[in-house]
Amino acid sequence: MRRLLLFLLAFSLGFVAAVPVGGSQVETAKRAVHGHLRAAAAVILGSISSDIMYGAVALFGVAPLLDTPRVLAWLNAAGAVILWVLAYLTFRASRHPQPFGRADSPLASGRWAFLTGVSLGITNPQMMLSWLFAVALARHLGLASPFTADAKVLFIAGGALGLGSYQAVLAAVVYRLKHFIPLEAVGRVYLWLAYTLVALSGLFVYGAVRFVVAAR
Repeated sequence: MRRLLLFLLAFSLGFVAAVPVGGSQVETAKRAVHGHLRAAAAVILGSISSDIMYGAVALFGVAPLLDTPRVLAWLNAAGAVILWVLAYLTFRASRHPQPFGRADSPLASGRWAFLTGVSLGITNPQMMLSWLFAVALARHLGLASPFTADAKVLFIAGGALGLGSYQAVLAAVVYRLKHFIPLEAVGRVYLWLAYTLVALSGLFVYGAVRFVVAAR
């Protein structure tokens, strides 16, 4: 029963952690609104892969380098650049939104979608803080004592599944609503998504500057 509660806690926290708008959610929604569910799923899988990696770092301590301010600064800087590139592509797409369901659309590429999800996830070291908070909460509730290797793997699986579940629900809802969204409105939505990506990049720039200062 304790293992089940631990899994459900991790799932719930992962689901809630994915609710705030982020780069992965934006890229998932962009593909779903055009009917490319497979590509949207690829973004989700890429994001989950990065989430699992950070979960392993936080729970098993397999990457001490991530405690180095210089490394964190580079990761944040890379995240900002990736978001700028995606914002530019989204802004350009807002001028001439493509018809729904086009098979030759760049958004239909599963490989590119997966790499996008991985890149957005792996350049977001703040994910590790979410894992550390989740572990602290699990310990406070008495669900992570003892916190064996098997329990850690179960906890990571639950958190990653929660994260992916929210994004899957988001993709399904957007996909269902696409028939009610005029193509002209998609252009305006893309424009706001581009602004959202730029705003999110500001958090990464702030993180990069903060860790550069800490490294001195």
